[in-house]
Amino acid sequence: MSPLNLDRFSQELVEILPLMFREFSKREDNELTRGKISFPQMVALDYVSRCGRVKMTDLARVLSIKTSSATVLVDRLIRGKMLSRKRDAKDRRLVWVGCTEKGKNVVSHIMDQKRQSMKKIFGPLTESERRQYLSVIRKVRDTLLKEHGK
Repeated sequence: MSPLNLDRFSQELVEILPLMFREFSKREDNELTRGKISFPQMVALDYVSRCGRVKMTDLARVLSIKTSSATVLVDRLIRGKMLSRKRDAKDRRLVWVGCTEKGKNVVSHIMDQKRQSMKKIFGPLTESERRQYLSVIRKVRDTLLKEHGK
């Protein structure tokens, strides 16, 4: 087997990852795979759902977008009755975004289906292979979090 330099590694990943994403999508039927919400909207919905409520500025920072872009994204989720927005009672400049019951259900449904997809796709691997894979993914996650100072 020839050495795997970083260029070859990245080329293989660029070829493999779209296939993996397509396979996950084939196994799932939810708002994300049906195109009712975009991936950035799902990230926002998941983040707000986990936090309870967040300031618009914090949500924009987490998504690495401008507050005006976050407002457009949130507006779509509000129209879909998945998020709600309220001004702070003490400081009207602050805008809080919260997850509605429908939004929580959407996130839960998507995550349940993702877990099922993971089981099917990674089921053929041995426990040892799954541990190795998870170890590598955790290391990548930790590196990314460190880069962003989290």
